[in-house]
Amino acid sequence: MENQISIIGFGNFGKLVAKHLVSTGTRVLVNDSIDKTPEAQKIGAKFTSLEEACRSKIIILAVPMENLVSILETIKDKISQGTLVLDVCSLKIFSCRAMQEILPKNIEIIGTHPLFGPQSAPNSIKGMKIALVNVRANPKTIEKTKNFCEKLGLKVILTTAQEHDRQMAFSQALTHFIGRVCNKTNITRIELSTKTFDDLMNIVEIIKNDTPALFNNMQTMNPFAEEVRENFVRSASQINNELNFKRVDNVECKQP
Repeated sequence: MENQISIIGFGNFGKLVAKHLVSTGTRVLVNDSIDKTPEAQKIGAKFTSLEEACRSKIIILAVPMENLVSILETIKDKISQGTLVLDVCSLKIFSCRAMQEILPKNIEIIGTHPLFGPQSAPNSIKGMKIALVNVRANPKTIEKTKNFCEKLGLKVILTTAQEHDRQMAFSQALTHFIGRVCNKTNITRIELSTKTFDDLMNIVEIIKNDTPALFNNMQTMNPFAEEVRENFVRSASQINNELNFKRVDNVECKQP
């Protein structure tokens, strides 16, 4: 990998990426819609203009999904031939298609989804997973990217955009849906808890930090999410009805 990488989008996840890249000795340039120079300096990165950020040969797009198309349109004429562009969106059909359609043909593209975040990996990313999708990259570029991620301690999963989103409908959309329902139901930690219940509360406490936009995007922009949610709700309702029926039966059986 190049010794200089630019990150466009310096929110919570952009900061996490920057921190770990800096730790490898990589020179990291960051850009955001507002000046975050002090925050960049704190972790050893350089806050810079969008124009300078686009001159790096590796650019990571760490913007919210709803802003991806806009930033692609903005940078498409600012990046040079042979640049590698990667995104970190949690849905790959949408982001990979957008990058492929908007960025020039002479730009290499890899879709990535780090399966962790500032809440789930606040101190270390070793052992965490990252998905890589080859949208339009040389096999050598894919191999270098894979090796670099592995040196960071990440477990690399090579996949397709469609298979990624199909699996994320379960591991992300459904999990966050269940967590959101628990949060809305005001289920909180209790003294007489089991380990399983504590694990559920850990999920709820991570998920409640999601922005409404992130939650809505993972539910509405994943073409597989609705069916998974509907199946879950239908099954939950069926089990609940069966239990209610059995309760009525038991009460009736005990009548003299």
